[in-house]
Amino acid sequence: MSTQQDSTTTLTKTKNKNPLLSILTEPIEWLTMLTNHLNPTFIAGIFLVYGIGQGFTGSLFKLVTDYYWKDVQKLQPSTVQLYVGIYFIPWILKPIWGILTDAFPVMGYRRRPYFVVAGVVGTVSATIVAVGGEVSVVAALMCFVGVSASLAIADVTIDACIARNSIEVPGLAPDLQSLCGFCSGSGALLGYLASGFFVHHLGPQVCVFFYFGLILYV
Repeated sequence: MSTQQDSTTTLTKTKNKNPLLSILTEPIEWLTMLTNHLNPTFIAGIFLVYGIGQGFTGSLFKLVTDYYWKDVQKLQPSTVQLYVGIYFIPWILKPIWGILTDAFPVMGYRRRPYFVVAGVVGTVSATIVAVGGEVSVVAALMCFVGVSASLAIADVTIDACIARNSIEVPGLAPDLQSLCGFCSGSGALLGYLASGFFVHHLGPQVCVFFYFGLILYV
């Protein structure tokens, strides 16, 4: 109840401000309200996973892999579409990753170890493709499956954290969904805008190395 009042009070205060100024201040006040009621590291995790992981690197991953198969592996488009379906299987298995995080805690933690595992899997997979030279088609496919699995595991883990916080603080559940949608959409927009530039000037294999750096950061 108090969180709903705080959110309403924040919006009421901003109505009395200059409209142009409120465009800049309202998002800051909104984020401040969220960080005051929730763990700041949790909010940062939403930005990292939804903004950088799912949004920016997700859009970059789609374009980079298409050009990698075409320019590096010299595959036909029909074969590439088959491979795309294969390395997006980890996203279909998201319910299984969710069950694992809930049923098998590691050293008493249910979320953090799986974030670490996702980062390690994605980093190793992207590194093999980026610096491994001319890897075989099967090896490259397995690496891309690993990258996709790392993003899917991180995504389902942060989703579990969002669900838990929505239950504990139900008044902020709509705000959390809005934050997730904003981060994902903004990151994807930036990713699609920048990915063509990166692929054109750096090449698909170097972009995979850049992608590896983003995964490591997330």
